[in-house]
Amino acid sequence: MGTPRQPGEHANVFNALRMAAAAAVIFSHHFHITGTRPPAWLHSDMVGGVAVMTFFTISGYLVTLSWLRDPRAGVFAAKRLLRLWPGMLVAVLADVLLFGPLFTALPVREFLTHPATLEHWRNLLLVKAYTDMPQVFANNPLAGLMNGPLWTIPMELMCYAVLGAAGILGLLRQRCVATWSCIAYLLFFLTQRNADLTGTMRHWYEYPAYFAFGSLIALHRDAFERHARALLAAALPLAALLFFGAKLEHTAGLLLLAPLIVWLGTRRARPMGKLQRAGDPSYGIYLLGCPIAQAVQATWPQMPFAASLPLSVLLATAAGYASWHLVEAPALRLKGVLNRRRPLAAAGA
Repeated sequence: MGTPRQPGEHANVFNALRMAAAAAVIFSHHFHITGTRPPAWLHSDMVGGVAVMTFFTISGYLVTLSWLRDPRAGVFAAKRLLRLWPGMLVAVLADVLLFGPLFTALPVREFLTHPATLEHWRNLLLVKAYTDMPQVFANNPLAGLMNGPLWTIPMELMCYAVLGAAGILGLLRQRCVATWSCIAYLLFFLTQRNADLTGTMRHWYEYPAYFAFGSLIALHRDAFERHARALLAAALPLAALLFFGAKLEHTAGLLLLAPLIVWLGTRRARPMGKLQRAGDPSYGIYLLGCPIAQAVQATWPQMPFAASLPLSVLLATAAGYASWHLVEAPALRLKGVLNRRRPLAAAGA
């Protein structure tokens, strides 16, 4: 959370990037939700993929910095749960108690006691995603789908767990070992699990690669800030060659997107101060955008795509801010209690 910024103070761009990524996920899914064919030139699913890559890159960068600032395993785990679980609670309660009863074809009592509905509660364990619910949005093109983005949250938790385990084992104290561990995973992904080579999308390997790249940059934050422009100047033509020349789209994306996202996120701009003080609704937008878009489609099935998309984004943004101010931010204030209990030796590290 940090110290509140004074009026007029510059802030970084990470909040804006996360909000844009959450809106991009809604945009990507909206073609499927409304049954609209995207223009031939637009790879709409790639837009959503890049958005999730953005989330994982930023997460890898910021969460690694969090461990480096305070390398206590219990506190690290508590902070990560405080970030993930309250927003998930809001999403699951909204799915089961609001959108489900309003948009299921079943009687409400039957819906609430249906095995699929009871399974949906298990999303609160953050270990397995249950995205469909019984006979919801029955007349929509994506009938039965309640909340598609939930499946990425267990993957995020897995990345946190791996990072925490590396910290407990002392790997993050040895910067060289941590660096080569990240590089080793990136090379493993690029050569063994890369869709450019295998022909199969394997998100459970790809998105963690962006997390690992974000972690790698965090491990060398000072050097990255000094040389980021030169690095991007070298990465851009290489990525263009790989993307357009060799048709290695996923390889090009990883090499360029991760450093570009961190570089953009660490820029400081005066307007970002106001946005940052307003809160961070991105997680709520991401988790609530799908059921809201499904509800818009179910309520106004004849609404044109150009109208239903901005309406869905607007409603999701309002819901995201409500989730932030009413649930997520109050939960995150508990981080202050954890920080105050920091031992003197750690505080001086």
